[in-house]
Amino acid sequence: MAEYDLVIRGGTIVDGTGVPRFKADLAVKDGRVAKISGRIPASGAREIDASGCIVAPGAIDLHTHYDAQLNWDPYASLSGWFGVTSLTIGQCGFGFAPTRPDDRELNMRMMNRIEAIPLESMRQGMRWDWETFPQYLESLDSQGLGVNVGALVPFSPVRGYVLGMIPARERTSVTEAELNQMKQILYDGMKAGAFGISADKNMEDRPEDGSFLPSHVASREEFMAMAEVMGQFGVGHIGWTIGMGHDEAELDSQRKLLADMTRASGRPLHLDGGNATDSEWFEETRKEGLPIVLQEVCMEVEAEFTFGEYNLFDYMPNWVDPMVGTPEERAAKLRRPEVREAMKADVAKGSVTQAAMADTRTDWTRFRVLQVANERNFKYEGMTIAQMADVDNKHPVDAMLDLALDEDLETEFSHVVAFGDENKIEQSISNPHSHISVSDGGAHTRYLTASQWPIYFLSHWIRDKELMTLEQAHVKMSQYPAWFADFKDRGTLRPGTWADIIVYNMDELGMLYERPIFATDFPGGERRLIQKPTGLRYTIVNGAVTFEGNDCTGALPGKLLRSYDMAS
Repeated sequence: MAEYDLVIRGGTIVDGTGVPRFKADLAVKDGRVAKISGRIPASGAREIDASGCIVAPGAIDLHTHYDAQLNWDPYASLSGWFGVTSLTIGQCGFGFAPTRPDDRELNMRMMNRIEAIPLESMRQGMRWDWETFPQYLESLDSQGLGVNVGALVPFSPVRGYVLGMIPARERTSVTEAELNQMKQILYDGMKAGAFGISADKNMEDRPEDGSFLPSHVASREEFMAMAEVMGQFGVGHIGWTIGMGHDEAELDSQRKLLADMTRASGRPLHLDGGNATDSEWFEETRKEGLPIVLQEVCMEVEAEFTFGEYNLFDYMPNWVDPMVGTPEERAAKLRRPEVREAMKADVAKGSVTQAAMADTRTDWTRFRVLQVANERNFKYEGMTIAQMADVDNKHPVDAMLDLALDEDLETEFSHVVAFGDENKIEQSISNPHSHISVSDGGAHTRYLTASQWPIYFLSHWIRDKELMTLEQAHVKMSQYPAWFADFKDRGTLRPGTWADIIVYNMDELGMLYERPIFATDFPGGERRLIQKPTGLRYTIVNGAVTFEGNDCTGALPGKLLRSYDMAS
């Protein structure tokens, strides 16, 4: 009888701790690393030849939106395809629990608008065998998972559950009784194993009616109350998305609130957006010793979309209403001259506090026509909006929208939605107070494939650019996010740690397709953009192989991670 469940032989171990790589065998027993040695004579029930390959901890993604998709896709693809073995959901204050039965459709519509999760896929694919947050965790735990999943309690559903989803978008204060109920929901969520709470102040994120999120209008008192609840637990963190669409006064108010929440809770802050590294506030809070970790994207993110369904211009106030409604309703608004002029004014003004991001999204030299719907417009295919504007002698906004309207909003466009400047990316991901384990996976599936980040980071930044050592890279990808998220015994490969492992050939790492392609593998036949890796030989979760190359084994060894298991 084999002594081990799995033995990986002859690979080069990069264990995630930062120590120099070394050649060794690695044995797995009962889901954990049992032994690492130059040679392991004992056999495994399964053996993998890793000659010429790197054996490293699986990637950990601390910013995903697989809250819905896990209902029908236990591997959380694309993340599971690209070597992510553990992730967190419930980010940006969005999620599906708690949700009253009467609010399910409204919540799905909100998530469809904000995170572009296909509505029909949610309608057909979600089990909805829960109402409360603890019940949601139980539902996930019972279904079988191909990755490890930790969850945050999302603030907006909490407020919506107490006030009602529509009043929660409008009311700027709550009663003492309502506040106590909100606190109890968070407390119960943490007791059930949540890893913290998340909230969103990003004005790019608007619900289906174009109004505000519950978190947008909530009071400082509410957030401080949530922080105080967090302070009762010795585990977890506060997730916060600043995003775009704020003036300096509002940004300053948020920064003060975040610092106060961190002090009151004694828990770390996980911050997305806001150009925090460019502010004196960030430096001051770090000097004070407040634990703040920044979420950074390691690659340029390009969106492919039609104006019949897109929403990622909502940070510009005069673009919100024209992008609300059916394609026919949108088209009617986009034909109005006064609407066009207001949209142009927003572009000219840009973002007061995040000009780089705003300018990237409306950089007409990097905004392209991917595919036209009508043969008469074929001449525009492949042009940038800047080129098309020159050809037609029009303002870029008019040139773009006139084409879209001529094709009933079916024209396929693309533009850069994050970064665009490689020097800026390099600076961001090199920051010692940042991590790169952020994809938005499960969201914007029709537009983005940012979940490919683990393979892109290793191939582009480490192999080709030599930005840091491979050892440092795996600390950044695995050990650091595991430590921050309180994922006990994950993120490194040492005897006793969970056997979350990727085996890859560094020279072969890359993308299978030149550009992402469309697949119709979601419930309801909804389309999504997909990409797949090359060079990733094996993905192993808790000691079981989930992927051999790009072939899924069907194994479901993933675990619902509970914060109370990590606190001891």
